[in-house]
Amino acid sequence: MKLNTNPLAAFAAVLALFASVPLPAVADVTEAQIAAAKTPADHEAIAKAYEADAATADAKAKEHEAMARTYRSTGGPKSHTNLMVRHCERLVKDYTDAAADYRALAAEHRGMAKETAK
Repeated sequence: MKLNTNPLAAFAAVLALFASVPLPAVADVTEAQIAAAKTPADHEAIAKAYEADAATADAKAKEHEAMARTYRSTGGPKSHTNLMVRHCERLVKDYTDAAADYRALAAEHRGMAKETAK
């Protein structure tokens, strides 16, 4: 009995797996929240929101790493596979950079929290 492998079905299964994994809740930092931040607690709340954004970006980066692996392993027309792998790799970099930026913002607000506590 010959089993036919369907790259599209494999990719759909991977997407379904990631769709079932909930991402962390993100509390968007607003301009008003930043303008009103005067106390250590205010800055810590902003820092926590940025940490949540970083965690979400990390999760998206991992999702695209897995998709790139799937594209590499499922075969298909090489030109299409290469295009999709490059797309995923670019998103991995973008999400990884965004996570680092969010962590830097969180660290700045934690520093601001310490300064306002003095």
